[in-house]
Amino acid sequence: MSFLFGPVPSRRLGRSLGVDLVPAKTCCYDCIYCEVGPTTHLTVSRRVFMPPQAVLEELEDYLRENPGAPEVITLAGSGEPTLNAGLGEIIRGIKALTRLPVALLTNGALLHLPEVRREAARADLVLPSLDTARAETFRRLNRPHPHLCLEMLLAGLRAFRREFAGRLWLEVMLLKGLNDTEAELSALRRAIAEVAPDKVQLNTAVRPVVEESAQPLSPMEMTQAAAFLGGEVEVEIIAAAPAASGTPLNVSDEAYLKMLARRPMTAPDLARALGLATDEVTARLAELVRRGLLRREQHRQEAFYRTAPQAAARL
Repeated sequence: MSFLFGPVPSRRLGRSLGVDLVPAKTCCYDCIYCEVGPTTHLTVSRRVFMPPQAVLEELEDYLRENPGAPEVITLAGSGEPTLNAGLGEIIRGIKALTRLPVALLTNGALLHLPEVRREAARADLVLPSLDTARAETFRRLNRPHPHLCLEMLLAGLRAFRREFAGRLWLEVMLLKGLNDTEAELSALRRAIAEVAPDKVQLNTAVRPVVEESAQPLSPMEMTQAAAFLGGEVEVEIIAAAPAASGTPLNVSDEAYLKMLARRPMTAPDLARALGLATDEVTARLAELVRRGLLRREQHRQEAFYRTAPQAAARL
């Protein structure tokens, strides 16, 4: 079984090698805006989904064969990585293999648990989510497991900030008519001040989503929201194309399928990630579509590519 995917172009982290720690789609939430798709295993129960030693052996092989390829190793992928009870051992093992920074993408839902905070604190950079500070909106947008509530999320974020010595970047997904009102943003601003992250990153629904109600804000609306939330903390807008990558990569068909099984992307997205010409990548994607390995989806006048279900099942 393969646990690695990418490198992919991250709007926040550069060229990121993903490490997937849970099966698709295993999560504490079923967010209406998730680009991975609807949650099929909604849970708060932690267990060792992926054996730490197997993950580390695959990563060691990759780093030996691809020196200098990624800029960061990111624990993310098909669901919520903190559900893997081997998280702390995996981060410790990664740091024994490489000096590359380790980032953890998490919805933050389990940070109320002391053991999860201890394990997550091994990372260099932790990027939790906080989309709202109002309980009703939390249930509507994030659709959490019944055992979770907004106050648990907020308490976990505050406790983690007190205990974590690394960088904490808070992601906020803003959606039209759902969490972008003055009342919503005012409550969010107060919650952000209490958490005191190093940075707040604003996103909106620029990729395919689970529910059509997850509508994006315009660039002007995002700028206004950033200005409203800023002041005490740095706020940046990340709902844009990632920066161009460096050295071109030779990528197999299987690598394309692994990347696109976890994240729908456009041809320009992939071209930037791989350091290749867009025309070259577009032709490769068209061939994979023709062979039934990829699906081409139209979302807001952009063509996104996603691994076909039958191909994803074989990965």
